Amino acid sequence: MKMFLGLIGISLALSACAHHRDVRPGADGIHRVVVKAEDTEEGAQDAIKQANHFCEERGSHAAFINEDQKYTGDMDEKSYKNAKRVTKVAKSVGGAVWVFGGRKESNLGGLVGLGGAAGDAALGDGYTVEMRFKCM
Repeated sequence: MKMFLGLIGISLALSACAHHRDVRPGADGIHRVVVKAEDTEEGAQDAIKQANHFCEERGSHAAFINEDQKYTGDMDEKSYKNAKRVTKVAKSVGGAVWVFGGRKESNLGGLVGLGGAAGDAALGDGYTVEMRFKCM
């Protein structure tokens, strides 16, 4: 029983840090948060949220010094964007066919939907957003 409670305590402690898992504290008081995301907007929102949470735990607010957003995917950026767009359409079409179709169509929709999901996962997160900030 004690071991079970210990495991629960450890998992709670680790999950508490999950809100700012990508923050790298700096010795000079200037911290970094580096986030990989599907697009720069999503990455920036996640980075800001993590920095704010990091500072809130210390009773302060995040003041951002600079931000860098860049494409870091394996293929060229234009191909990445096109592939992401195609997988989103495939997921939408697959879901619509499954919802509105009959027995035959629902199998097709499942396959299209799975193809979109698999393609999306294979592409991964193509952008890296890095922000430097201080807690003030």
